[in-house]
Amino acid sequence: MKNKNINIFRQIIEGFSHAFRIWMREFQLIFSDVGVMILIFAVPLIYPLLYSFIYYPEVVRDLPIAVVDLSHSSDSRQFTRDLDATPDLKVATTSISMEEAISMFKNRKVRGIVQIPKTFSKDIAMKRQTTISAYADMEFFLYYKALMTGASFVSLETGNQLQIKNLMNDGLTERQAQITAEPFKMVDNAMANQAGGFASYGIPAALILIIQQTLIIAIGILAGTARERHIFGTLVPMDRKKMGTFRLVLGKAAAYFTIYALLCIYMLGIIPEWFGYGQSASLVELIALITPFILSSIFMGLTLSVIFKNRESAMMLYLFTSIPLLFLSGIIWPLSNFSTVWLAVREIFPSSNAIFGYIKMNSLGATIFETRKEIMSLWIQTGVYFLTACITYGYQVNFSAHLRRELASHSYREIRKKIGIVG
Repeated sequence: MKNKNINIFRQIIEGFSHAFRIWMREFQLIFSDVGVMILIFAVPLIYPLLYSFIYYPEVVRDLPIAVVDLSHSSDSRQFTRDLDATPDLKVATTSISMEEAISMFKNRKVRGIVQIPKTFSKDIAMKRQTTISAYADMEFFLYYKALMTGASFVSLETGNQLQIKNLMNDGLTERQAQITAEPFKMVDNAMANQAGGFASYGIPAALILIIQQTLIIAIGILAGTARERHIFGTLVPMDRKKMGTFRLVLGKAAAYFTIYALLCIYMLGIIPEWFGYGQSASLVELIALITPFILSSIFMGLTLSVIFKNRESAMMLYLFTSIPLLFLSGIIWPLSNFSTVWLAVREIFPSSNAIFGYIKMNSLGATIFETRKEIMSLWIQTGVYFLTACITYGYQVNFSAHLRRELASHSYREIRKKIGIVG
């Protein structure tokens, strides 16, 4: 019994030792491949900075617009000054005609047009409704948002002041007129994206997607390189001793997990701190979400790596999946409007639940309990992809062992012909 326990202990020690050697060998492969080094380190380190600087400041301020004042009255001039006073708009010119304003818009001198009608002052004096026309540049959504926000605010505020003035003329006090004109006062409190900025909205999702995509592609590139390097195109080296599948998968996973755990500190901790993105999640909460995300992405990458025959084919995965995965995350189009089919498809990719969970935690202040659905889904994906990685690599290990036995009894040329390698 004692000898049996000693043998089991030795097997465990040997297994850890073998997994550690695979871990170190994977490190060696990573740090000896310039392409993989750029993908794993340069992209995660530079892209978050690049995106953040591009979208800084996060909102469009002082959008240049042309005001076509057909009224030429004191009321219209005051309305124009109010437009210019908003943080969103800057009146670049007061055009004489609509044709002149359109010409300036086409030449990109202005990004929007506001037209004040000829009857503006008369309509106000006669207590009639008047119409302010706003022509927005839909080439860029933030231009449209800035113009409509600024014009709507000035229009509502001007209408409110006119109503107060009319009520005071009817005999009400100023306070009574204010309450009558605005019986419900709405106070806008932004809970998550307080700046209302594009970077705070989009960068967190991009960071998660960068982690997944670079990780899966790096694994795929190294797999393609291994197939190109080995004589028979095998993914697993034909060592004299058969590799343990479990140890092989764990050793490779440990190498990538170590690197990306450190990168996540930079991408999800330091970058939001530098650029003022939402940081409501604690370290424990982030670890609870990101740990299964990295593991599931690694095992998914190992599973997919068997399909790559060369280095270049892995890059095609990035080309065709990045934008669809961003849409599937649920931040561009609400999940409530997804069909059942697409809800099922998004569950295939770890980034879907990781993006949604990260935004809930870091921007909305959700706890681990409130993000349990995303965390549990990521752990389920981790388990499923770990099994698929073991199955696929188990086949590759057996295939390499079979080739090794065949080489012992057949010539090199016969083996290449048998497995379909020409040349």
